[in-house]
Amino acid sequence: MPGNVTVGLNGSPESFAAVRWAAQEAVLREVALRVIHIQDWPVPPEHVEHVVSSSSTAAHAEPGRSPKYEDLLARAAAEAERAHPGLSVGAENVTGVGPASKALLAEAEAPGGMDLMVLGSQGLNRFTGFVIGTTSLPVAAASPCPVVLVRSGAADRGEQPHRSERPAGQLLLGIDPREAESETPVMEFGFTEAARRSCGLHILHAWSFPPMYAYAQTADPGLGNELAGEIETNLQRVVDPWKQRFPGVTVRTTAVAGAPGAELVYASPDADLVIVGRRERTRAAGPRLGHVAHAVIHHATSPVAVVPHP
Repeated sequence: MPGNVTVGLNGSPESFAAVRWAAQEAVLREVALRVIHIQDWPVPPEHVEHVVSSSSTAAHAEPGRSPKYEDLLARAAAEAERAHPGLSVGAENVTGVGPASKALLAEAEAPGGMDLMVLGSQGLNRFTGFVIGTTSLPVAAASPCPVVLVRSGAADRGEQPHRSERPAGQLLLGIDPREAESETPVMEFGFTEAARRSCGLHILHAWSFPPMYAYAQTADPGLGNELAGEIETNLQRVVDPWKQRFPGVTVRTTAVAGAPGAELVYASPDADLVIVGRRERTRAAGPRLGHVAHAVIHHATSPVAVVPHP
């Protein structure tokens, strides 16, 4: 199903929240919604509660053959269709041997694949943030398409009429002006999503003083203000062409001294979606998330979009 939003379902409350978020996104993009169920095989103990019924043999059934899986898919599809009449919804079991993350990445890498993948991610509470399992983290680190991770409470914030029927919200986008060229896909994603939602876009860049400034700033306290001004100017220079391209998007830029991951987390309560980049290059140990994306995924209070870029 090319040109679709795909959401993974495992029966947890977070995965159903992800279905609700993905359905809204599919409507905004005017594409189909695809709900897929992929179960680790063999079933790991921590997932059994989501897939077994009263029968003790359900957890040992081959993936795709349990009535429980079919019921989960039917419930999710029905919920999406009720909330968004007219939305094209497909639901299917994707079978295979190995971890669910491997199967999800294979789906994302398939020819004519998805535009966006949405996954539920369990959070204990607003202070501890995400508890990343064996599925969400490797998928976000290696998917060729953007991945949105949704917590149950955060997703419910978006259950409102969309477009002109609901108050305009705000998206939060973290960038580094020094990486402007490579971060083009991240900027494209952020501005396009803000335009779709007719909402504001807060672009945040967090920076720190180079080590060489430590002694110089002691001798000249105004040096910090001068450096901050230069950084703000560079940020505006990067953002201005995008503002011209998307004149309907209200943009606010912030350059703040601090750790990028922490500053994005601090700003996340005011955002409907936090957007961060992730380099596509791999290392010897395989794909990995950068420290900024990692911090935001674990601690942001809003859904988080991880966008790959060169």
